[in-house]
Amino acid sequence: MEEKKNNAVEKAEKVADNNVKKAKNKTSNKKPSAKKSVRAKSKKQNVKAEQKREKKLYEKQQRIAEREKIRAEKEKRLAEKRVELARIKAHKKAEKQKAKATAIREKNRRKAELDAKKAQLKAERKARKEMLKNESKKEKRERIASERSAKREARLNEKKIKQEKRRQAMADRQQRKEKKRQYKQKRRERNRGVGGWIAAVVSLGVATLVLSSVLTFTFLMPSASDNMLEMGYRKSFYDTVEQVDNIDLNLSKAIATSDQSALQKYLLDTAINSELAENDLQQLPLQDESKHYTTKLINQIGDYSKYLCNKISRGETLSGQDKQGLSQLYHANLNFKEALGKMMANMKSDYSFSSMLKGGDGNLVIHGFNQLQNLSVEYPELIYDGPFSDGINQRQIKGLKGEEIDENGAVETFKKAFVEFNVDKVECLGATDGEMSVFNVKGEKDGQMIYAQISKMGGKIVMFEYAGSCEEVKHDQADAIEAGEKFLSDLGFTDMQPVWVNLSNNVYTINFAYTVNDVIVYSDLVKVRVCAETNQVIGIEARTYYTNHTERKVESPVLSVSQAEKKVSSDIEILTSRLAIVPIGQSSEKLCYEFSGEFEGSTYYVYIDAITGRQVEMFKVIESTEGELLM
Repeated sequence: MEEKKNNAVEKAEKVADNNVKKAKNKTSNKKPSAKKSVRAKSKKQNVKAEQKREKKLYEKQQRIAEREKIRAEKEKRLAEKRVELARIKAHKKAEKQKAKATAIREKNRRKAELDAKKAQLKAERKARKEMLKNESKKEKRERIASERSAKREARLNEKKIKQEKRRQAMADRQQRKEKKRQYKQKRRERNRGVGGWIAAVVSLGVATLVLSSVLTFTFLMPSASDNMLEMGYRKSFYDTVEQVDNIDLNLSKAIATSDQSALQKYLLDTAINSELAENDLQQLPLQDESKHYTTKLINQIGDYSKYLCNKISRGETLSGQDKQGLSQLYHANLNFKEALGKMMANMKSDYSFSSMLKGGDGNLVIHGFNQLQNLSVEYPELIYDGPFSDGINQRQIKGLKGEEIDENGAVETFKKAFVEFNVDKVECLGATDGEMSVFNVKGEKDGQMIYAQISKMGGKIVMFEYAGSCEEVKHDQADAIEAGEKFLSDLGFTDMQPVWVNLSNNVYTINFAYTVNDVIVYSDLVKVRVCAETNQVIGIEARTYYTNHTERKVESPVLSVSQAEKKVSSDIEILTSRLAIVPIGQSSEKLCYEFSGEFEGSTYYVYIDAITGRQVEMFKVIESTEGELLM
């Protein structure tokens, strides 16, 4: 019985052991499967997490890039604004310095006149004292009574004169206010159809003076009397000296500095000083042969400074060749400065600047300027993207065609062109050969000279100047434009439109541009001068027109006018818009939208590339003593 019981227990224990083993095996078999599943799931989660991290990183990089782009654009706008503000500040500073120097010179002049007057009065008193030594008492009483009566009468007359002057001053102020109001109103109306391009206002005007014949006389500044004329010439000479000194100072700083921001400022100041010096230089009654070298030097200094300044604005660094060119111009200007200093040192107090009108190398100033031509061997030949580059002579003349004429043909062309001037004594002074070969012809009208250059190829009037006087404004801008249009039409110019009008020294300067399919072509310009007193054309400059004029096929713009307008700052109130072909350097052109508008009381012209939408150029209208300028 006991044995059976033990057997039963053993069987039960075996069964229990087998069940335990089965359970363990079952458990051990399930565990590997569970681990495998967990690992697979974990791997998928890691992949998803990694993808999510990469996506977040990419989005973050995109946001950073976008912020960097916005920041770069903002920095660019700020840089452009700083450049504009620096230019305006430098211009104002130069004008202020110019006014200060003029005031000092005027003060010294008045002091010299006062000293001379005192010396004269002293001499007169001494002579009178000697005369009155033998005077009797009766004669003395009569003389004193007569002098007192004369003094009373003089005081009364002086009082009347002062009252009349006050009334006249009040009337003049009212008249000036009315004229200013009318002028502003006309300018706003004219802005609807008149644009501008810097080459038409600054570059073209200076190129005229550089390239004109050495036999051509500069246009004389009209004046009311010989004294006013002398004062004007004196002021122009000393203002030229002052601006040349300023150029020397700024160029020396530009060469010495290594700071890009400071360098840009010095270059801007140099460009403005150059423009002011050129304006003053042209007011001197010198023949072009006497100031050809100095005019070209001053213009190239200004244009090269603008060229380098633009490189810095684009974030570029000046090359060794750039710095070498700047150094060459500095030393050339230094020679000019030293020559002006010698002229002033040898100039006596009674020197008459009006004597330069007579010409002749015996004149102190004329001789000094003629001697400067000998320095031209040291003049740097700079070829760069600017209107005064020496590379300008490499251009092809596109607008002159036909048979060549001789001297007799040039004289006949002159007589035909100026038949309404009633000229006489017409003669050909010879030819000038170069980029554009011309005959130099002169005639007389009422004792005043008319000089003209007539191209050998085709017999076209390339330029002419009439040195008449214009002493007051009797005709408005519309009359001047009409006179200019008729004159150009008589010379055979077609499809010309006025794009800029400026009144200075009683003379309207009008720039006419060729148009094709209502698109302004700023490369084909003719500059016309009209006397505001007689409404007669007294000068033209068509060299740029004949250099560039050719048949053009205007491409279709990619951008619409509304799309291009969005590229202009929203701060500018757009007044007009139109398509224009603008010159880029010496050999290329771009189709642009020209927008004119106003911002804070100033007028701006913005040129947007009609293909790419990039801003090609922006100009601001600056009021100056020479009228309105684009800068």
